[in-house]
Amino acid sequence: MRSFKTAFPPELLPSVQAGTMAYTYKGVKCLKDPFDLAIYLKLIWDLKPKSLIEIGSNQGGGALWFADMLSISGIGCPVVSIDLTPVTGFTDPRIAFLAGDAARLGDTLSAEMRAALPHPWLVVEDSAHTYDVTLAALHFLADATVAGDVVVIEDGVIDDLGMAEAYGGGPNSAVAEFLAAAPDKFRILTRYCDMFGVNATYNPNGYLLRL
Repeated sequence: MRSFKTAFPPELLPSVQAGTMAYTYKGVKCLKDPFDLAIYLKLIWDLKPKSLIEIGSNQGGGALWFADMLSISGIGCPVVSIDLTPVTGFTDPRIAFLAGDAARLGDTLSAEMRAALPHPWLVVEDSAHTYDVTLAALHFLADATVAGDVVVIEDGVIDDLGMAEAYGGGPNSAVAEFLAAAPDKFRILTRYCDMFGVNATYNPNGYLLRL
């Protein structure tokens, strides 16, 4: 298994994190780092998703950014954004803000709804960042996705920030365990993880192709 350590030097990461946590898009909190904003743009163009599912809306800045980037790229792709508390600060006809729990995604993404979302999917799992929730989401997505879909597990960088214990082990532990147990489900897309250096991303080993 590849190391999950990011390429960010310890003296740089705190300032990158401070900027990321303060980052807004169109005045709405977005919470995306500059490396992954660039990586996502390349991934969107390469994949040309027909459905984008964001798990973890926060204030909706990420969903708004994705919707705009898809529109700019000329890709007609609905955005479905799921959170325990759906966004109410704004509306956008391209985005469906839905109530849902990342640990029980089947309650929101029912079989009927999944059938109505064309593939390929780009799924961005950016919810609780705990080991338990990430693992539950991975198990669901392994069944819900089809070959060629891409799942991104965000914020494994919390390991490098010394915050993994506070998140019950964090996303990296869940990804490592899942990939080891089910190597036939996903493959790490190293060309995205390593675009700016080996795991120079907030999502180390987190860009996953459904096999």
